[in-house]
Amino acid sequence: MKTYNNLKSVQPPKHVENLRQLAQSNAEIYGDKALYIFKENGETKKTTYHEFWEGVCAFGTGLYQYGLNGKNIAVVGDTHPAWTTAFIAAVSTGGVIVPLDRELDGDQMVEFMKIAECSALVYTASMDSKMESIREDLSFLDYLIPVDGSGSGQTVLPFQNVIAKGQEAIEKGDTSFLDHQMDMESMCAILFTSGTSGTSKGVMLSHGNLTAAINASCDAMQYDREDSLVSVLPIHHTYELTCGQFAASNLGVTSYICDGLRYATRNFKDFKPTLLILVPLFLETVHKRIWEELRRKGMVKKVRAAMALSDSMLKLGIDMRPKMFSQITAAFGGNLKSIVVGGAPIDPKIIRDFYSFGITVLQGYGITECAPLVAVNRAGKVKFNTVGQPVLNCQVKIDPLPESTNGEGEILVKGDNVMLGYYKNDEANRAAFTEDGWFRTGDVGTMDKNGYITITGRLKNVIIASNGKNVYPEELEEKLNRVSGVRECVVVGREEASGEVVITAVIVPNYEVLGEGTTDAAVSFVLKEAIAQINRTLPPYKHINRFEVRHEDFEKTLSKKIKRFLVK
Repeated sequence: MKTYNNLKSVQPPKHVENLRQLAQSNAEIYGDKALYIFKENGETKKTTYHEFWEGVCAFGTGLYQYGLNGKNIAVVGDTHPAWTTAFIAAVSTGGVIVPLDRELDGDQMVEFMKIAECSALVYTASMDSKMESIREDLSFLDYLIPVDGSGSGQTVLPFQNVIAKGQEAIEKGDTSFLDHQMDMESMCAILFTSGTSGTSKGVMLSHGNLTAAINASCDAMQYDREDSLVSVLPIHHTYELTCGQFAASNLGVTSYICDGLRYATRNFKDFKPTLLILVPLFLETVHKRIWEELRRKGMVKKVRAAMALSDSMLKLGIDMRPKMFSQITAAFGGNLKSIVVGGAPIDPKIIRDFYSFGITVLQGYGITECAPLVAVNRAGKVKFNTVGQPVLNCQVKIDPLPESTNGEGEILVKGDNVMLGYYKNDEANRAAFTEDGWFRTGDVGTMDKNGYITITGRLKNVIIASNGKNVYPEELEEKLNRVSGVRECVVVGREEASGEVVITAVIVPNYEVLGEGTTDAAVSFVLKEAIAQINRTLPPYKHINRFEVRHEDFEKTLSKKIKRFLVK
């Protein structure tokens, strides 16, 4: 038994051998405990661990009955027990699952399914209208499998029909699904990257990659069957899928499926989770709202003083945070102990503030190509300005950049979690790996003597200043995002006719802070002053020399990453 900071003692997690064994062993251990709680057609429903395993077994057996075992099957839609059922069942028959972003336009979905050579598509009710609009373009599929059973035609095969067919076969003694011997090294998933740079590649993950990432997640997260989470992030994203679904289920956690991003805060208050898995943008937004509300009430100095007092008492082993900051933590339901955050850098100041309030923020680092977890801060071992240390069975090293003087370089990864490669893309595969087999993440950072990793930017986003020095926009964006009058921003390099590169910040103002009636001139004055203060902390070649005010939010992927290539 280990004790982790403000988290309780927990038993070591069980080892996951494969996804079928994960679902089966979960059912044996957790039985009638709720795995999922969700709303469907206005009704609150529950799926127990045992019911989930029965569904996986029946759907997997049904795939054999319809000749879909071993085939490539796409899945798209909202987080739903049927979504993860289809995922586990398909890969457990030797097939390949192809999770799709529900925000893709119809043409892009069709294109991805053709590239991945899919034979069937499973989709939730929210996708019904989109599927109907592209029905004619999906004629290459053998089956369309709607979760809600809607639609008609020879190719429409309702999800429940596959379940029923599988149950009937099981009752007659069919054990084909349970008997299948899985090849842990072969491809079992194709995940198309989100395309923040304007291009998408099909990441090939093996069954072994996924189980390695699940085991690493469980090793790093200290939770058990007493814990609960609200599932907020899109399920097609490997971060949510591996850490927020599969790893959490291995620990016996109950997941409440969020009713929608706009209802997240209400769901937190109603369900009172002990754990959340989020991206920085969500946490940054909540953090800003907390301090805006405190400013409105004139309580900033009082709360800061209470935080300083509480931090001092905590060093003496006295934790008064639950009592002192209960009104603040009530926004998360009052029971929240920790938040795992990844997907982009986050200001260490935010992590420190939440720690003072009594919520441990565990910043991690991952990439789809690593299924996705690479490193994470562990409770009790948090280093605020880092993304933590490499996870179980994962090696990380830094390939120094030629101009680096502080050990900064590209982050390279090797381990059981690293992808097989990009689907049908030899050119990308050659560029993705070193000659001795290390995966090139494209991320730039440093690693200290204790293995803590700090991310400083992305190679593909680097701005080459006029003096030839590299400027990573993420560093400047992190500083700008601390400004209360900034809602969101992107830093780019604008090339002048003279050839000079001007570092330019494109900023969406936060009118909740500035005031709805604030003039453009007043906004510009506030931003100019803030940028001047930021520049005073930076060497001249990193100075933000120009800014532009934008009145619409940036277009984002479903995982809330800004599509930088659209910022012209």
